[in-house]
Amino acid sequence: MNVFTALIGGRPGMITGTTPFIGIALAELVQNNGVEYVYYAVMFAGLLQFVFGLLGLGALMRFVPYPVVQGFSNAMALYIVAAQFRFGKVAPDKTFLNEFQGRNLLEAGHSWSHITDGNTSWITGSHLNILAIHTCVAFAICLGLPKLTRIIPSSFVALVVCTFVEHVFIRTPFTFRSATIEDYVTVKTPTLMPIWLDENITLPSFNLDTFRKTYLYGLAVFGTGLCESLLATHIVDELTEIKGSKNRVAIGQGIANIVASIFGGMGGSGSIAQSLVANHSDGITNLSTFLTGVFVLLFVYAAYGMVNIIPLGAIAGIMAWAAFQLVDWESILQAISTLLPLCLRDRLNLDCKTPRADSLIMLAVMAFTLCLDLSIGLLSGVLIATFVYVWDSSTRVIVEREVHSEEISNVTYNVTGPLFFATAEGFSDIFPLEEIQFDPDEVVINLEGAEVYDYSGMVALKKVYDRFADLGKVVALSSISLTSRRLMEKTAYMWQGVNFLEVEEGDQQTIDQSTVTRDYK
Repeated sequence: MNVFTALIGGRPGMITGTTPFIGIALAELVQNNGVEYVYYAVMFAGLLQFVFGLLGLGALMRFVPYPVVQGFSNAMALYIVAAQFRFGKVAPDKTFLNEFQGRNLLEAGHSWSHITDGNTSWITGSHLNILAIHTCVAFAICLGLPKLTRIIPSSFVALVVCTFVEHVFIRTPFTFRSATIEDYVTVKTPTLMPIWLDENITLPSFNLDTFRKTYLYGLAVFGTGLCESLLATHIVDELTEIKGSKNRVAIGQGIANIVASIFGGMGGSGSIAQSLVANHSDGITNLSTFLTGVFVLLFVYAAYGMVNIIPLGAIAGIMAWAAFQLVDWESILQAISTLLPLCLRDRLNLDCKTPRADSLIMLAVMAFTLCLDLSIGLLSGVLIATFVYVWDSSTRVIVEREVHSEEISNVTYNVTGPLFFATAEGFSDIFPLEEIQFDPDEVVINLEGAEVYDYSGMVALKKVYDRFADLGKVVALSSISLTSRRLMEKTAYMWQGVNFLEVEEGDQQTIDQSTVTRDYK
């Protein structure tokens, strides 16, 4: 997948691969129908991703608030750390089916279920101690080596050092040992040929029944993979300060998933942890992504024996360092500041408080991502942010009543704020009949500081206008913005007979039916 995303032109420096969220999305399909149906589901997901990018829908990422990105970063960091605790248990048989057997698409607490699982026991004694030592050494190398030199990737040095220490200084002179990749799962050389030519794969017929069995899981892979890829792209953009094309990422991921499924792969998405490791090793170009794919192929087909002897502690240490780099520490401090009263913030010199709603959004995304699913977390964050914005905007309509002392027969209502569905009812309630009936005969509704955004806002404005007109008063709408006017022109029938006051700068606001008012047609 890395080879194809690099060649097609995905996000430079973003590493692609199979992620736990993709495995979760496909687990129930494998359990109910068999692994052969996975390929069709991934093909369908890749096709949807390709169409998504082709239609330019990557622009929808602009609706994702920054607290959602912060929550995603923190949740993925915690998820990565929790995943490393798998290595602290007696190594089970982790085939694809056994890894997620019985796992529903939405299941609370699956991120840490392997920690609380009582069916498997924790390793003890020297095995656990050596595992912990490898983890600490790898973490320290990844953290400290870049401060000395960046010529050699620190993660690669950590793997070499831990593997060398394990097999030369621990296993050779002593009987002690720690678990390696081979003890957890053996890396085998797969057959690189299309699934239709592979005799080991019995593909179901591609018909309507097969589509009914796979399309929901394809949609799950599409949504989960796309969300993770686009959020990973956003984070890599922040790291490199170079903006990537969201649409190109979607197109590249889609084609890569289609090709991967054709050759018997289970697809994938942008991997934020691997991308973080690559970027901290100055892998910020498409060449880095391409070489990642090439070296993975090389090691799987020619040097898989070297992969099998790597200690699991080294992997855990590198991933723990990636999680440490992924955490948005400023957001954690902001959330703490939000919960503290002003006196404590002043005493602790915390001047980084953000609105409580933003901290709530970040924490909600973290909780939903860890407890349920990435796409659920992203959607919940966007929905909460949307609700908060709408609620906040609904309180920003201000109407000031101005009566000219020299001309008692004229009253002006200066409206400021957005007129849309959330403010429509409140705007109408500002003009009750029992109060406006005592207004002068000439009324001007000045909309210079207001903006009409939707049909609900237009209906509320027209309702207020009619309320004055039914009382026999001469009403006019004044100083409508250009964008509001364009929107209102699309429903011209609604404004037939309505007076619009065109006011030149410096002129006095008066109503003269013969000169300055006109019907809105």
